[in-house]
Parts: sequence; C-alpha cells; structure tokens
Amino acid sequence: MRRFRFRLEKLLILRRHAEKEWEIKLAEITGICIKLEKGMIKAESEKTRVLMELKAGRGMVDMEILRYREQYTGRLNHRLRELEDELVKKRIELEKIRKKYIEVSRDRKVIGKLKDRREAEYYKNLKLEEIKIMDDINVKKKYIN
Repeated sequence: MRRFRFRLEKLLILRRHAEKEWEIKLAEITGICIKLEKGMIKAESEKTRVLMELKAGRGMVDMEILRYREQYTGRLNHRLRELEDELVKKRIELEKIRKKYIEVSRDRKVIGKLKDRREAEYYKNLKLEEIKIMDDINVKKKYIN
C-alpha cells in the first residue's frame, strides 16, 4: 500500500510552529498577569494586616510608630496603584496575543482538516482500487479454469 503524501505538509509544519510560538507568548503574558494579581493580593493583605494591627493597639499610641504606619500604608497604596496600572496594560496585551493565537490556531486547523480529509479520500480511493484489482483477478481465475 502506498503512503499518503500531503503537498502542503511543510506549510502545516510552519503553521504548527507559529501556533506553538503564540501559545508560548500567551502562557508568558498569562503568567505575568497572575504574578501581578498575586502581588496585588499580597499588598492588600499586608495593608489589611497593618490596619488591623493599628486598631488592635490599646493604650498609649506612639506618634512616631503611627507616622511610620501611615507612610507604610501610603507606600502600599502606591504599590497597589502601580500594580493595577501594570495589570491593565498586561491584560490589554494579553487580549491582543489571545486574538493572534486564535487566528494562527484557526489557520493551522484549516490546513490540518484539509490534510485529514485528503488522507481519508486517498485511502478510500486506494481501497477501491484494491477491490477492483481483486475483482479482476477473480474474474480471470474464473475464465482460466
């Protein structure tokens, strides 16, 4: 039985490679977004911890410590805003990369489906040819005997 050869195999390989590259880019940017979200959660929990610690403080309050806590809370708020801004930018970038990945994936799937269809057609025709050959052999045997 002859093997199926797809003429566009090199194009399919190139499209698979391109899809893999965009998949890697998508994974990288998703990882960055997750890291930023975790940083925001950490900063928010630290801010909550400081505020709870301040409320829990009983008795005399040292103004110097209170001032340091305020500065620290201010820095945490600033860090949260920076992380939010960065996350917004990365999510926009994530959407662009996701759209490109979907486009590249669709292009690869089109060629892949074409290959599958042609391969199925090829082997179907090959089987039909084999059946014809076997019929011819059987007819010749009948007439020879």
